Amino acid sequence: MGIFRRRRQVPEQLPELPPYPPPPPTLAPGDLAVAQQVVRAFLASLGDDDRMSTAAAAVVQAGGGVTGIEELVRNVHRIYETGDLGFDRPWRWLAVVTAEARQLGDLVLVADIAHFVHLWDIRLRSRSASGEAMMLLQSPPPDAVREIYPIALAALAEVDPDHVIADGTGGITVAALRTGIAHRILDADPPYPAEVSTEALRIVPT
Repeated sequence: MGIFRRRRQVPEQLPELPPYPPPPPTLAPGDLAVAQQVVRAFLASLGDDDRMSTAAAAVVQAGGGVTGIEELVRNVHRIYETGDLGFDRPWRWLAVVTAEARQLGDLVLVADIAHFVHLWDIRLRSRSASGEAMMLLQSPPPDAVREIYPIALAALAEVDPDHVIADGTGGITVAALRTGIAHRILDADPPYPAEVSTEALRIVPT
């Protein structure tokens, strides 16, 4: 045995870091109808943890998220190709759906998704962060939220402010939802683009 240990071979080139955020998903025919179905089902389940868990799993499946340990293991092996583990895919799918719904004038769907995302952003995120194993759906990533909020803020200006977006606890008016989103935009770090912040300030003057 030699005195000196053999030096460990170092790879000549490390693999490139995965892209972040990953490329946006591509919408398939019927995705808007599917999104409307699964988001409304979740909103209707509010207040009932078992139903919320089932409805959240439907959102995960519709958005191409992680539905089980085997899929997660596959995603780990492919992370340098895809750029993510799959947990955020349902939210990025909803961001693309929101943009498409806005273009098509489907403001009802924009309102439903905005309410869904806002609920997760302000009420359900803390449950997920505390380690409470509530459902397969994880908290929304900041980049998806930052895509959805400006679209919703602008689109919902065209909707009757007294219109109620129904959920299992009664619902929320469009005016209240826009106010809530405006607060989140103004509190964000880093700030949103100037035009988005200006629109939020019209709703929540300082």
